[in-house]
Amino acid sequence: MRSTSNRDQVIKVGAELFLAHGFTTTSMDDVVKQSGVAKSNIYYHFQSKDELALAVLEKHIASLQLLFRQCVLENKNGTLLQKLRAYTDGLIAELVERECVGGCPLMSLMVEAGKANERLRERLRQFFSQQNQGLEKLLNEGKRLGEVRADLPTSALASLFISWLEGSLMVASIEKSATALRQERDALLHLLKSS
Repeated sequence: MRSTSNRDQVIKVGAELFLAHGFTTTSMDDVVKQSGVAKSNIYYHFQSKDELALAVLEKHIASLQLLFRQCVLENKNGTLLQKLRAYTDGLIAELVERECVGGCPLMSLMVEAGKANERLRERLRQFFSQQNQGLEKLLNEGKRLGEVRADLPTSALASLFISWLEGSLMVASIEKSATALRQERDALLHLLKSS
C-alpha cells in the first residue's frame, strides 16, 4: 500500500476543514497545522487557497463518480431505480458517517468558494451537466425496459433528481439527520416507477 503523498494529504485535510468549518473561515495556516505538511511544500503544490479548493472539488467529484459507477453503471443486479437507491444509500451513509456536517460537499464549496472562483463554478457546471446527461440516458433506458414511467419528460426527471438530491443533502445538514432524505428518496423513486 503506497503512502499518502504530501499533496494528497493536503487535499484530504483541506476537504475536511472546508466541510467542517467552511472555505471562507479556513486559512492556509489551518491546513498547514492540521496536515503537518510544511507551508513551503503546500505552496509548491497549490499557489492559493482557490487552487486547493479546485483540487478538493476534483477529489469530491472523483468520489461521487466512483460511487455512481459502482452502484449504477457496473451493477448488474436490479432495476435502474434499485441501482439509484443503492447510489443514494451510499451518499446517505457517507453523510451520516460525518454526522451530516456540510451537506453536499460540492454545493458547500460552491456556496462559499464559487462566488469568486470562476474556474470552480465552471467545473461544477460541467460536472452537473455530465451527470444530468448520463442520468437522462439511463432514465430513457429505464423507460425502454418498462422500469420508469414513460409519461414523464426524461430531461426534467434527470434535473429533478439531481436538484432534489443536492437540496436534500443540504437540508439534512441543517437538520443533522438523514431521515427525511431517505423518506423523500423512497417517495421520489416510487413516483418514477412504472406501474
